[in-house]
Amino acid sequence: MNASATEFFIPTEDPEIRLHARLVVPRHDSTDGSGGNKHRGVFVICHGLLDTKDTELFQSLQQHLAEKAAVGSVAFDFRGNGRSTGVTGYGDYAGEAEDIAKVVDHARRRLGQRVVGVLGHSKGASSMLLYAVKYGAECPPLVVSVSARFWIARETHARWKEHQLQMLEKEGRFLWRSFGGPPAVGEESGNARRWASTELLPPPPVREYWITRQDLEDRRNIDMSVVKRLPLHRVFVLNVAGDADRVVPTDDVWAYDSAMSKAPAYSSTRVSTQVVPGGTHFWTTPEEHARLFGVIDRWLDAVLPLAKL
Repeated sequence: MNASATEFFIPTEDPEIRLHARLVVPRHDSTDGSGGNKHRGVFVICHGLLDTKDTELFQSLQQHLAEKAAVGSVAFDFRGNGRSTGVTGYGDYAGEAEDIAKVVDHARRRLGQRVVGVLGHSKGASSMLLYAVKYGAECPPLVVSVSARFWIARETHARWKEHQLQMLEKEGRFLWRSFGGPPAVGEESGNARRWASTELLPPPPVREYWITRQDLEDRRNIDMSVVKRLPLHRVFVLNVAGDADRVVPTDDVWAYDSAMSKAPAYSSTRVSTQVVPGGTHFWTTPEEHARLFGVIDRWLDAVLPLAKL
């Protein structure tokens, strides 16, 4: 493996929230931010709902970027997910946008890395786009959105069981599911961690995911059409979806494309949208990885010179 990694916690203004992250760079580079880095910079990678940075997709992506594109990356667990502390929320896209801002700032100021891009998957992609709108002046120049939902509230009614909705009506919240913990039996080979941690860490804790009325209200109020305010005069966007996605319809990726076309600095050079044959929502197989990474590679080849990176 021609890549090396360093794992660490990122503090936030809230003492209850520490974000666990992994920096991966080409092996000939320094991982401590002390200088001498020869890679082009780093991407910040944002996972989706009920996921972590240790999913095979993100570990493979970090290795691929380092080995094939000479690009480093910082993958992290959102608050209340994986090894990060704090509490996650079904409608807390704004909080996740703040997590992204914190990781980008830490990579720049504490690790001494040039942050060239952000990449998000599913819920993490929607949170990432909200970050890019809110922090337009600080947003890295390359933005990659994978399998993002545009109509955030569209799926909520079909997701819950009748007894859960009854509990929501009666008590104002219900337990959706437990999540986290070590990989289940049979998953070790797929999600085996490729890099040894620099700290002796316990497995991620098992957590309970509660859904409240406020969560659903917050989620219903999220308007992703705000992407028409993306700073396209200084960023390049890649929207990607799979045509076999059974979680988020491909209509959503074209809705993003349409909304972004209303941005003042829009051009087909600034926004690229692609639907990948055979791609599912979770991009679980090596074949799906190859197709997705190929799309990202070709886009990087096209936009890196334009972004002067």
